[in-house]
Amino acid sequence: MITATLIGGGSPQIVQIVVSATSTGVPWTLVGAAGGRTWTVPGGEGIGDGSQLTLADNRAPGNQPVVYTYTAAGASQNTTPLTIPFASDFVLQSLNGSRALALILSEGSLDTSMESGQQTFRVAGRRRPVVRYDVTGDVQGTFNVEVANDQASDFHELLATGEPLLYRLGTDLPDIDPVGVITYGSLGSRMLPRKGLRIWTIPYALIDDPYLDVRLGAFSWDDVEAALAGRTWDQIGALMSTYTWDQIDAFDWSTI
Repeated sequence: MITATLIGGGSPQIVQIVVSATSTGVPWTLVGAAGGRTWTVPGGEGIGDGSQLTLADNRAPGNQPVVYTYTAAGASQNTTPLTIPFASDFVLQSLNGSRALALILSEGSLDTSMESGQQTFRVAGRRRPVVRYDVTGDVQGTFNVEVANDQASDFHELLATGEPLLYRLGTDLPDIDPVGVITYGSLGSRMLPRKGLRIWTIPYALIDDPYLDVRLGAFSWDDVEAALAGRTWDQIGALMSTYTWDQIDAFDWSTI
């Protein structure tokens, strides 16, 4: 049995996928699908050990049905479709999903380019150049995002580490992947004081996802400690006494 559930108090929420049991010694994969696109869930390949499998996904597009498929030994199981609500059409977040901002794309964000892999060389005595070529670069461009004054601090914290970022779309855009990992160049901005926001220009290039083999944790120990703060060990024991370890492993700590 496989289920997918929206959990956590963040926006957008993380999807938690639970497979009730894996077959010992059997390779398995877990992929998501939406709008004709498929992707591997972070940590979505492994060897079964007979126990419950609990994974989290933060790489799905928003505002459209998403289905997850677990495959082992040639047999597949699908989740019931679910939709991840996005407050805006564009989300910029850290790869682990711990920080995320719902932003509005401004004019010019759909303009893209591709870098040619060709080099030409003039040769003495020849009117036409000699060409060396390689594959054309992937799409790159610039996201112009509106950052409200009350989002400024979170925006700066999101960029402070300098690590690659994940963008996710809540609407279909022509020729632009609905989800992508990006590296970015120097940022600039202009202030619109009457609107109480700043438009940041983020030049980006798509890169391969560096952490697809790493399982995501829906909650950190800090989240658990915050949820249980103020309780004695006896109170915590009473609170969790009716749960199995599998249920605790899949527990939504934002509900406490």
